[in-house]
Amino acid sequence: MRITRPGALAVALLAIGLAQPGCVSAPTPTGAAEWIWADDASAAPGRPAAYVLLRDFELPAAPTEAARLFVAADREYAVHLNGHQIARGAYRRGEPVDEFQVAHLLREGPNRLTIEARTPHGDGGVLAGIELADASMPVVTDGDWQFTDDWDPRLVKGETLLADARPALRPVRVWGRPPMGRWGRVSRGDMQKPDQIWRAAGARRIVRVTASPGLEIEPGRRLSHRVDFGREVDGVLELDFRPAAAEVPRELRICLAGDCERLPLVLTPGRPAWRDSSPRSFDTVIVTGVPGLRAVRARR
Repeated sequence: MRITRPGALAVALLAIGLAQPGCVSAPTPTGAAEWIWADDASAAPGRPAAYVLLRDFELPAAPTEAARLFVAADREYAVHLNGHQIARGAYRRGEPVDEFQVAHLLREGPNRLTIEARTPHGDGGVLAGIELADASMPVVTDGDWQFTDDWDPRLVKGETLLADARPALRPVRVWGRPPMGRWGRVSRGDMQKPDQIWRAAGARRIVRVTASPGLEIEPGRRLSHRVDFGREVDGVLELDFRPAAAEVPRELRICLAGDCERLPLVLTPGRPAWRDSSPRSFDTVIVTGVPGLRAVRARR
């Protein structure tokens, strides 16, 4: 396990966590799993950030009974197991961690668990693990995980060995086991099937973005695209675009009947797509700071 020199947030998290009764000796439902995050010294404090955290683990045999993956991330996550996207979600204070049935995706020998995490405020946390039917946990988030700030589909799918991906991979920072800091105690919830959260079915509504200059939202901001679906749609919002090298202010407005919710748009570097963490209802989407926007989808 790698121990890093704590920064201000780490000290605060530790102090708050230790102040909670029973945090040292009381057993936790997530076992030895620890809150982790990218140890990125170059990240600007308080700025949006996205990372890919991953770890390989071995199984002596593929499970024949249930295997539960539990995961929580502050602020949002997308989890992949052996290249298969299982689900997406967002942190909900005080609610149980998300859990999914993943036995059918596990295999004998090496396996790879990958979590794409993003946050609008710089620092965040990821807590995850897989529990088998005998209550053992062959993988949990801890100091043995690594991270990268570039999306590489070959790495996510397990086509690239972790040893061959260095120096792109770096050790994570460990915040500690629950209860810890602002996340407090955690609880386990009901197991869900992955397709209850994310379905690979075709998009319900697709709007292609033309080469028009877009809509100027505010003076001094980059040109923005206004996408009108023509009616109310329900689903998970997806954006396809050409990755932009420059870091520019980005914003997303999701509107319904003229009422718009403003959200920070956090993109994973190198990934030409963005997907919301939960379904919404909307009729218009305004995307700012993504000049290479190609398509907007509402997926069931």
